[in-house]
Amino acid sequence: MKKIIPILAGAALAVLALAFDQVQTKITVEPDPSFAEDAASNRRHPDVDTDVFLYINHWRNSIPYEGHGGFIERDILTPGDPLHPPKKGAVLKYIKAYKRAALEPHSSTKAFKSDAEQVFVLVCGGAGRVEGGGQSVRIEDGWAVFIPAGFEFRFFNSGGSHLETIMVVETAPPGFVPNRRMSVGDYHDSIPSVGMHWAHIGRGFAWDTPPKFANPMGFAIVSIDNFDIAQPHVHGPGCEEIWCQLKGSSLLLFGNRLLRQEPGEAFLVPPNNKVPHSSINATDEPLLWLYMGNRHDHAGTK
Repeated sequence: MKKIIPILAGAALAVLALAFDQVQTKITVEPDPSFAEDAASNRRHPDVDTDVFLYINHWRNSIPYEGHGGFIERDILTPGDPLHPPKKGAVLKYIKAYKRAALEPHSSTKAFKSDAEQVFVLVCGGAGRVEGGGQSVRIEDGWAVFIPAGFEFRFFNSGGSHLETIMVVETAPPGFVPNRRMSVGDYHDSIPSVGMHWAHIGRGFAWDTPPKFANPMGFAIVSIDNFDIAQPHVHGPGCEEIWCQLKGSSLLLFGNRLLRQEPGEAFLVPPNNKVPHSSINATDEPLLWLYMGNRHDHAGTK
């Protein structure tokens, strides 16, 4: 019996030693945390890093064209492959268009209707009015209009400056039943949500009629107070999140790049769980963005 005890003890030590070696091996082969001084991520790897420059674009880079009854439209982001964009800005999977649309001074659009698409329009400069379905509503900076599929509408600009808007277009799929009236709302009338991702101050739109989107999406105006930073975080498949700068110039941590984002410029967060994004306000004034969250990854969840 005395001989058996040392043998068992030796066997136990051997098992522990093997387990320790396996743990050491595991620790050695597992990647270090990104904040470790000697982590693999302390260097850029252009051959495998996501090219974030394909995911951010300004409307000035696009050729103007006429659309929606008379708006002068210039693309910001267009349909493409959000995992492998074929060109700069071609990253949209679920929505049809993301653009700047302007109406020249003292002009109006023609009556326009589409049974195949719905349109979200945010006024970010100038003032005017929109008419449709017996409604006539004055709109100005901070107001949003949602036009359901099959609804006829016209925009008017009676002022001396351009009516500047951001326009988002989604396709109405077969069998979809849209609202029967347009929705109009002002973000100034909503209660702010404070503290999301450290520094975001979000305001939805106080709609007169809640929009009925074909996609599981929503819009908000987000600000960051002077000299503050939002939490760097990533998004994965099924998320189509877009940030468009409206007021001021910000710094943008995008992947492992530091960019400057200007008004009229928008970026889509690559849905690959590899690219952290964080907006930074390094100025003395609050900055403003239009946020669109098209969350197919959350569809059907509570």
